[in-house]
Amino acid sequence: MFRILFKLTRKNNFNKILCNMSTFTQYRNPLTGNNEWVLQDDDYDYHQEVANTGFGDMLHDTERNQKYFAALRKTIAKMHNEGREVHVLDIGTGTGILSMMAVVAGADTVVACEAFTPMANCAEKIFHANQMDKKVKLIKKRSTEIKVGIDMPRKANLLVAELLDTELIGEGALGIYNHAHKHLLTDDVICIPAKANCYAQVAQTTNPLLKNKMPILANLDADKLLRPPAATLSCKGSASLHDLQLSQLPQHTFTPLTKPIEIFQFDFNSKTIRPHSRVNNLLVETINSGSTDVVFYWWNIEMDLDADILLSCAPYWVHPDLETIKQNVNNRVSLKDAVPWRDHWMQAVYYIPKPIFISAMDKFNLICNHDEYSLWFDAASQAQTPNDIVPRHNCSCSFHSSFPYNRIGQYNDFTRNKRYLCYLESAIDKDSNVLSIGDGCLLGLFTKLLGANNVICYEHSRNTRRFVELVSAHNDLSNVQFVDDIKAIDDIKLSKITHVFAEPYFTSSILPWDNFYFGIVLEEIRDKLNENVNISPQTARVYAVPVEFLNLHKIRAPVVKCEGFDLRHFDEMVQISTEIAQAKIEAQPLWEYPCIALSKPEEVLEVDFNNYLVDKATSGTFKAEASGSCNGIALWVNWHPSNSTKSNHIVSMGPVDNVQPGEFINWYNYARQAVHLIPTPKDIENGHSTIEWTANFKPKLGSLNFTFNINV
Repeated sequence: MFRILFKLTRKNNFNKILCNMSTFTQYRNPLTGNNEWVLQDDDYDYHQEVANTGFGDMLHDTERNQKYFAALRKTIAKMHNEGREVHVLDIGTGTGILSMMAVVAGADTVVACEAFTPMANCAEKIFHANQMDKKVKLIKKRSTEIKVGIDMPRKANLLVAELLDTELIGEGALGIYNHAHKHLLTDDVICIPAKANCYAQVAQTTNPLLKNKMPILANLDADKLLRPPAATLSCKGSASLHDLQLSQLPQHTFTPLTKPIEIFQFDFNSKTIRPHSRVNNLLVETINSGSTDVVFYWWNIEMDLDADILLSCAPYWVHPDLETIKQNVNNRVSLKDAVPWRDHWMQAVYYIPKPIFISAMDKFNLICNHDEYSLWFDAASQAQTPNDIVPRHNCSCSFHSSFPYNRIGQYNDFTRNKRYLCYLESAIDKDSNVLSIGDGCLLGLFTKLLGANNVICYEHSRNTRRFVELVSAHNDLSNVQFVDDIKAIDDIKLSKITHVFAEPYFTSSILPWDNFYFGIVLEEIRDKLNENVNISPQTARVYAVPVEFLNLHKIRAPVVKCEGFDLRHFDEMVQISTEIAQAKIEAQPLWEYPCIALSKPEEVLEVDFNNYLVDKATSGTFKAEASGSCNGIALWVNWHPSNSTKSNHIVSMGPVDNVQPGEFINWYNYARQAVHLIPTPKDIENGHSTIEWTANFKPKLGSLNFTFNINV
């Protein structure tokens, strides 16, 4: 990195000349594949961390906030009634909201600690703004660095903390609680939350997103098969969790095989050391027949010692407050959307390494494991003797470790594969010489089974190339060449290429249009190709639609006030960091986040891969066709393998049904779309409001920018 001294001028009420140290940082532009140098503030990493923090999401979690407050009020009142003083320690205070709740609830003293310095400085300002700076002692350290008698005057007899994640223990809660009980807390301490109970439900699934394996790829007549290699079939896959909004999972795509099972309990209040690893081998009875494909996982926390205040992260169909939740259902909010929403604590899916088939009312062994930071599972029939300890499994075949879950879902999506195969089967014959471009492009490899004479696979990623090589060898495919440098292909071979094919997919892609990198790769060899070469996809089209999200917008929305506390300093900090380090458009799996269309979609950009390097600037206007709060613009890419405009010849990464204004959008489940979230939503009116948009695409620079302007 190179450091330079430069001057910035900001125009406020006064012109100020600011001197800052800045840094040249290198990053890979996914649209060009080039490593580029960008001048960033020295504080860029800090701003990036602040902009992507989950604090805002937590502060919009009304149930969480109210139940923490209720538990503090109840516990502090009870301790006072018993004649005890209340000395609170708040570990990982963040904005300081739990400390301020403790003060309002009547705590005698409150000590808060926060190790992330920018957040600690923000909490300091928030305490002052709420007249709490004299009532809360703030320690800018990790709790494990605090010394009683030096940093805090006495041990605390009430601990309030929020150290949990989707997996419950992934943020190091076990170690933090063990240290606090040993060094910072009294023997009669009360902890909020007091206890956590973890649950599992085993299920069979037909959902491609949850298949976690390479399928057998077949042509339309199913007489040509590309089979997964032996290494993949024997691989146990990855033990990593697949976190998602489980309530949004289409119910017809899975069958629960068991009732919810309590698998682990974590007693945060106990002075007994919480073990860092455990195994729980449970004999479980099934309620349906099926294959033990996946484990759905969530947890509940008992906020108080009496377990009167319960917060559950369960999906809607097994939620303990289901009857209360049903009261929130209306024409706009379905049951799956009525569950208290949060993105900082979701649910998780874990994959059984080797699923077994179990009949209804039969029993099997569910082996549940955890270490200090994670969980994993296995299943065994009653006839098998399960191991007391199942080692955490890892991918050994390059498939599971190379591809994210949504990419594996694409492999298992029959409809998607069929649309590409419709083109390939009509285009490829024995005289075809195919160049396949992309990472893990199995359909490109499949052209060999369709009769292609020669196939060259450009696989830039080493891991994906290793996997596709395994697939090729296992299927005894001849005349297949693998390259990791497109320019290394012999000129004579390039001149004989009849078809260039891509899905397209690159492991470096984040936003949907990052896969336009296909065009850059193509341009590097364009002058070596025959002028009659067939390029697929021929075009890609970017579409956009203004929407009203039920909840997703909250991750970027200002908090202002939370449970009566002024948090505007937090909003200001996040806003500044977001402007510096947060992209205006981000990738999200929109099937997990229900939204209502406020107009018909519009095509905002078309890219022609036969003429890729042309700059394009487009503009237009959405006309509101439904009234609502416009808090986001959703964007996606449709790929056109051929010049056919028939819908069943187009591979869409966006809506799977026609979009109707005023109705929820049914999104493609196996890709992330793009979204521009509007921090301050605007109410728009059907037939009156408009949204102006522009798109500016500079392929040589690897730049695609959009603007949106709402006119109410």
